[in-house]
Amino acid sequence: MVPVVIYHLGLDGYGIWSIIMATAGYMRFGSAGLKSAFQKYVAEATANGDYSRANSLLSTGSIAMLLLSLLGLIPLAIYSRKLALISGVPTSFLLAASRSLVLLAVILAIANFGSVFEAIVMGAHRIDLTRKFNIVTTAAEALAIIILLHFGYGLFAMAGVMAASELVYVSCCFVTSRQLVPEIQIGIKHFTGSVGRELVRFAGSYQVVNIFELLYALLLPVTILKYFGAEVAGVYAVASRLVTAVLIGQDALILPLLSGGALVFAAGSSERLVRFFRKSFKITVAISLAPLAFVGAFGTLLVLVWTGQSNSEFSFAIWLTCLSAFFNSISRLQLVLYRASGNAMHDNLRQAFRLGVLAVLAEFGSALGFRGVLIGLAAAELIGVVYMFFAMTSVLSFFSPKLLIPDILRSFIATLIITGVGVAVCLTPGLPNVNERLDAMIKLGETVAACAIAAWPAISLTKSVTKEEWHTVLDLLAPWRKVVTLKSN
Repeated sequence: MVPVVIYHLGLDGYGIWSIIMATAGYMRFGSAGLKSAFQKYVAEATANGDYSRANSLLSTGSIAMLLLSLLGLIPLAIYSRKLALISGVPTSFLLAASRSLVLLAVILAIANFGSVFEAIVMGAHRIDLTRKFNIVTTAAEALAIIILLHFGYGLFAMAGVMAASELVYVSCCFVTSRQLVPEIQIGIKHFTGSVGRELVRFAGSYQVVNIFELLYALLLPVTILKYFGAEVAGVYAVASRLVTAVLIGQDALILPLLSGGALVFAAGSSERLVRFFRKSFKITVAISLAPLAFVGAFGTLLVLVWTGQSNSEFSFAIWLTCLSAFFNSISRLQLVLYRASGNAMHDNLRQAFRLGVLAVLAEFGSALGFRGVLIGLAAAELIGVVYMFFAMTSVLSFFSPKLLIPDILRSFIATLIITGVGVAVCLTPGLPNVNERLDAMIKLGETVAACAIAAWPAISLTKSVTKEEWHTVLDLLAPWRKVVTLKSN
C-alpha cells in the first residue's frame, strides 16, 4: 500500500499519514497490557470453572479502560486542529489530518473497550480465529484504501477505512466470544472495586511498558515533522516501515520465548537457563542482524524499486534506523527474558530513560538536524542495551554477557562476508540505456542472488550454525525427514 499512497499523496502526504498512524497507536492507551491479563483470566476460568471471578475482572478492567479512553481522547478530539498545527502539519493537509484524528479518537475509544472480546477468544484457546479476522480485515483495509486513492480521496477517507476495519474486527471478536464462552459476561453489574488491586498488580506494569513504547513511537515522528517538514517525515516513515518489515522474524519469536523462558525458570536448572539464554541471544542476533545489514547496505535500492523514490536523505536515514532497530531487537529480548525471570523494575527504568533521551532530542532537534536526531536515537538504544545487561547480571546470578560474545561474533563475521559480496556485485556497472528504476530492480536481483550464494560458505566458514542446529531447522522445515530416518533405522 505504501507506494500507492506515495504515488497519490506524495512523500509528504505519506509522512502525515505515518503521524496519524503513530497517534492512533497512542490512542490505544497500552491496551495490550490489559488484553494479556484478560486472556490469562479467561484461560483460568475455562480450566477451573470460576466464571464469576473472570466476569468481575474483565468487566471492571474493560469499563475502566473505556473511561480512561474517553478521558484521554475527548480532549484530543476537541483540540485536534491545534495539535496538528503544533506538530507541524502543512496547511494543505491540516483539515484532513484534524478530521482523521477526531474520527479515530471516537472509534478507538470503542475499540479499546472492545479489546476484551478479542482477549476472550484468545483465552478460549482460539488465537487462530483472531489471526484470521486480522488477516481478512487488514487485506480488505488495504484494498479499500487503494481504491479510494484511485478515485481521488485522501487522508480522511483512509482514516475512515481504518476506523471501519477496527469496528468490523471488534464485532467479529464479540460474536465469536459469545459463541465460544457464553459464560463470560461483560456488564456494569459485574463491575467491582475489589478486583482493582489484582488488575493493577498483574496488568499494570505491562501496561506501563506498553504506554512508554507508544509514546516513544509517537514522539520521534512528531519531532521530525515539526522541525524538518512533511517530506523528511515521509523519508523516516518509509525507512521505518522497511525496517519493521524485515524484523517480522523477531516479532514471531517474542511470545514463544516468553512462555519458554517461564518454563525454564520454573524448572530451576542453572545449566538449562544458561543454555536457553545463549540460544535466545544467538537466534535473535541471527534473525535480526542479517536482514538489517542487507537493508542498511541496499536500502536505497529497495526504496527505489518499491516506491520509485530517490530522496538524498534515504541512505543515511535507513542506515541509522537499521542500527537503532538492531539495538532495539536486543532490548526487546532482554525485556522478555527479564520478565520471564519474574522481575519488573529495570525494564521500566530503561523505557523511562529512552523517553527522556527522546524528550531532549525533541527539545534540541532543530539544532541537531535530522541526522543528529537519528544518531541520538541510536545512541539511546545502545545505552539501553548496556543498562539492561548490567541489570540482568545483577539479578540473575547465572547470567554473564561474556558467554554471548563467541556466538555473536561469529554471526557478525558471517553477515559481514555475505553483505560484502553483495556490495561488490552492486558496484558493477549497470546496463546501458535502462531507466533508473528498472536498473535498480536488476541490481537488486543480482545482489540478492549473490548474497544467497555467499550465505552457505560464510556460515560454514565462521561455524555460526552448529550441526545440531541445522538438523533442528531441517526437521522443522521438513518433518518428513524424521519419518525417513526412523524407517531407515
